[in-house]
Amino acid sequence: MQAFIALYGFLDLVLRAYLLATQAIIVGGIAFLTLVLSPVDGKLDAEEAPIARRCLRIIFWSCCASVFGEIVAVGVLTAMLVGTLQVDFAVAASADAVVSHFIAMILSGALALYARLGASAFFKWRGGAVALALLLACAHVGVTHAASRPVASALLVTTEIVHVLAAAIWIGGIPFLLVALGMTKQGAARRLIVSKFSRNAMWSVGALIAAGLLMTTRHFSDFSALYETNYGMLLSTKIVLLFGLLCFAAANLSTTRKLWRISSTPIRRLLRFSEVEVGLGLVTLFCAAALASASLPTDGAERTSLSEITARFAPRWPSFYSPAYAELSAAQTPADVSSVAEPATPSPPSAADIAWAEMNHHLAGVFVVLMGFFALLERHRQTASAARHWPLLFLLLGGILVVRADETAWPLGPIGFFESLRDPQIVQHKVIVVLIATFAIFEWQVRRGRFKSDWPAFVFPITTGAAAAFLLTHYGHTEGKDEVLVAISHTPIALLGVVSASARWLEIRLSDTSAGRIAGYVWPMAFLLSGLLLLLYREA
Repeated sequence: MQAFIALYGFLDLVLRAYLLATQAIIVGGIAFLTLVLSPVDGKLDAEEAPIARRCLRIIFWSCCASVFGEIVAVGVLTAMLVGTLQVDFAVAASADAVVSHFIAMILSGALALYARLGASAFFKWRGGAVALALLLACAHVGVTHAASRPVASALLVTTEIVHVLAAAIWIGGIPFLLVALGMTKQGAARRLIVSKFSRNAMWSVGALIAAGLLMTTRHFSDFSALYETNYGMLLSTKIVLLFGLLCFAAANLSTTRKLWRISSTPIRRLLRFSEVEVGLGLVTLFCAAALASASLPTDGAERTSLSEITARFAPRWPSFYSPAYAELSAAQTPADVSSVAEPATPSPPSAADIAWAEMNHHLAGVFVVLMGFFALLERHRQTASAARHWPLLFLLLGGILVVRADETAWPLGPIGFFESLRDPQIVQHKVIVVLIATFAIFEWQVRRGRFKSDWPAFVFPITTGAAAAFLLTHYGHTEGKDEVLVAISHTPIALLGVVSASARWLEIRLSDTSAGRIAGYVWPMAFLLSGLLLLLYREA
């Protein structure tokens, strides 16, 4: 049980992100059918009429995924309450957060049944689906900061509901926009669908920003909390991601205006930019899930200071000195007390521990800089053949991380491999190593032209985006001052990972356009910048 409690924070983060994503798609799909497709349904020809059925199928499977996630969330949260508070199962199951998950499970199940009615029945009884979707958003708010206050504020709860609904209508509706445009052949129908969705999206963005600003004024006592607390760092990251989303939305809006004037306007760029919006939206939801788990600045969350931040990140040449393993604190810990099953207050790192950690980051920086450099060389015909093997550097980096990333655990430390999986930080390291290895193997084969199909090329942006999402929230389950400083150093690297994933996706999808060619230079440059930041990393 102690091992489960130690891992609960990471499980809670993953479950929150998973449920946010599935429920955003559910609510966004119902909003799309109701606000976009329903008004133009009579204007679609027989070939385009199945759009609603395809959208309902996506909603159905999203509902099933949500039901599964809610069942897991109920079980995990109940077990955690029983283990930590030593209460009966019935008492734990009656907790407000558990009840909210249970209600969301019932509502998702009801919406799954609604999605099986068929298109004509859904449009006839769509008012009931809209009501259930609104209740689903309200149920989700039951596990957020707004509803978990000792005395819940009606204003904050309402604002949180508006925030969740606006994000779902915008981000959750984009996959359905892609489906509808992919199945629509007539320029006039495309123009109607795009213009109606754009109008709804603009209203949603306005509501999203207004609600976010209102909640920020209630959760922050001063501006400095944006960079002095863990919650503030996550919120700042979310704002940066929102800005990226708005940039792509603005580019799509220009295409929408051209489409309204000339119905034959090509929409390929709009589709590809919308695909990137979906990816950015998922990373943003992951960040929002971490926000829901972090302590609010107004609740006395531990803070760092501007002077401490300045001292930590003063420029300094990278060090490639690695102490012997015997000098580390992990090597001096008796094997019988090295288990991570019993949480304890960590002791301050020694000078050798700091040097070891900095060496890890600086060595990774060298590899990432080299990868970016060789990726740029590959774009030139004279050096392409020799430089195309650069993904193997990632495979070598993954091997180094397996050995050095967690000195307290296998293969160097006294903690065994399976026992180490009780530690959420070690688990995240393992996940990132798996993503790195997957990236390296697939991208190397892609560069060598060993795949006949196109899908392996997308492993690069997907794994890079996933790794960036984990890195953004890598320290989201902790509240200590030093962890805030570490998060400040990791966040720019993670954001550059998001840039790399987005640019590579566009390079693949728009390979024969100027936008694709520009994107092909953007992601190697993002690699180079990430490597430079790793070379400047300081542990203390």
